Amino acid sequence: MALVGIARLASESELLETKRSVQYFEMAARSILNRTSPRMPFQWTINPYRGCELGCKYCFARYTHEFMEMDASDFEDKIYAKSAAAQLLRRELARVERKEQIAIGTATDPYQPAERRFGRTRSILEVFVRERGRRLGITTKSDLILRDLELLREIARGNVLHVNFTITTLDEKLARLLEPRATRGRCGSTAHRCS
Repeated sequence: MALVGIARLASESELLETKRSVQYFEMAARSILNRTSPRMPFQWTINPYRGCELGCKYCFARYTHEFMEMDASDFEDKIYAKSAAAQLLRRELARVERKEQIAIGTATDPYQPAERRFGRTRSILEVFVRERGRRLGITTKSDLILRDLELLREIARGNVLHVNFTITTLDEKLARLLEPRATRGRCGSTAHRCS
């Protein structure tokens, strides 16, 4: 999509909600699947959101807001929920060969706090529950993924599914500096913090 078109879509987006200094927008999307370059280990990506509320200081994807003629610092404060994600995915899956890998959450965390409100990732997973023979991966830092555990089990019954967790550090102070809004690492059960 041309840069002008992306900037226009962002400027026309409807404000969904504001939280703290974070604003949520509905963003019309023409496509939910994105083709990757041949050097990537997966052929397709899905990012249900544009922008990421977790605020990781080292994030490579901040520049994507610049494509919408926004400041890169808006990446964690202006979150765009892509509309009709499930419908788009159902339509677009026909062009994806079953041997090709699809990665969910490559430029934004699919389980960032916005997911609790808008459920775009869940709607995408509900599409994959009906699929067979797909190769899928999800990358997240959030324990919100546990909400969808039954869906993930059902997807794994008919597809190859990899779930990747990013844990940068178990040092609480350093984690707050690097990833101010990310879920903190835990050992064993959710009741025990790592020391």
